[in-house]
Amino acid sequence: MIGRRRAMAATLGVLLAPRLSGAQSLSLGKGEVLLGRFTQQRYLQGFNAPLASTGSFILAPERGLIWRGETPFAVLTAMGTGGLVQRVVGGATTRYTAAKLPLLAQLYEVFSAALEGDWAKLNSIFEVERKGTPAEWQVMLIPRKKDGGMALQHVSVRGGRFVNGVEVARVNGDRDAIEFSGQVVSRDPLDGEVGELLGMVSHP
Repeated sequence: MIGRRRAMAATLGVLLAPRLSGAQSLSLGKGEVLLGRFTQQRYLQGFNAPLASTGSFILAPERGLIWRGETPFAVLTAMGTGGLVQRVVGGATTRYTAAKLPLLAQLYEVFSAALEGDWAKLNSIFEVERKGTPAEWQVMLIPRKKDGGMALQHVSVRGGRFVNGVEVARVNGDRDAIEFSGQVVSRDPLDGEVGELLGMVSHP
C-alpha cells in the first residue's frame, strides 16, 4: 500500500481540521461537504529535505473523507467507519477494514467527535489548548496517553473561518506540515468514483 502511514498521518490532520475551525465559525449542514486543496511537507528523521505532496480533499459528514494525492503519486485514499480504501489512479485498489487497522478506529473516533462538535470526547483523548480570535485562532491537541497507539506528540491546527494549516508531530521526531487553500462548502452530489469509494468506507 503506497504511503499508508503518510496517508493516515495526513488524514488525521484533515479529519480534525474542518470541525475544529467550526468551533469558531464554520458549520456543515446536512448534505453539505467541505472541499479544498492541500500542500504537505513531511519531515523524516535522517532525510535532509522534506517529502512534498499536493492534492485535494473532500470531507463528507457521516460518509467519510477522500484524500486525493496528485504529486508525487496519483492516488485516492478514502476513510470512514468501514475502513480505509486506497486506489492508485489507473491501477489497483487496496481495502483495509477497520478491524485490520486498529489505528483507524482511534482516528475515526476523533473524526466523529470533531464532526459532532463533541469537545467532551476530544477532551477525553487530548489536552485541548485554544487561543486567538474567530478571525485568527490556534488549537493545540496533546494526547493524554502517549501509548495510545497514535504515537503523536501533538497536533497543532490554525485558521480563521477555514483551516489554514495543520502540523502533526510524532513521538519519533517525524512531523507533517499541511497547508490548506481554496476551501469551499458545497452541496453538489458526490457520485462517480468518489461516491463509489465513500460507499466502500461509510459502513462497518
